[in-house]
Amino acid sequence: MLAFSCDKTVQQSCESVACTEIFMSVSVKVMDRDGNPVALDSFKITRLPDNEDLTREYDDHAWNAFGQYGTYPIANDADDSRLPRHTDITLKFQGYIDGNEVVNADYVITFDCCHISLVSGDMELVVD
Repeated sequence: MLAFSCDKTVQQSCESVACTEIFMSVSVKVMDRDGNPVALDSFKITRLPDNEDLTREYDDHAWNAFGQYGTYPIANDADDSRLPRHTDITLKFQGYIDGNEVVNADYVITFDCCHISLVSGDMELVVD
């Protein structure tokens, strides 16, 4: 049985780690004061502190689902090449309607050898 340290100050080698085939993602739910999903016109994901824009492009089918459920992706396992491993990373989520910013929140995520996970951040945002 293998044991891995949770100490984030030690860089772990991922060469011999067997990963599960699940696909992990971190998303935020945007809703109004009544708990109804909010359809954003656009959103932006920025890696801090270097202000690298990590926003992906999505097709109409994905946008329809985002608006219907009010759930928007922040990051997922496919971002493994864009995010350093074994480090807490701050990402800023900004949501827009009619060109106006209606939500703005920071999230701390981490990427181990296999999957992304949320360290901190509000998973539900309310639009006034």
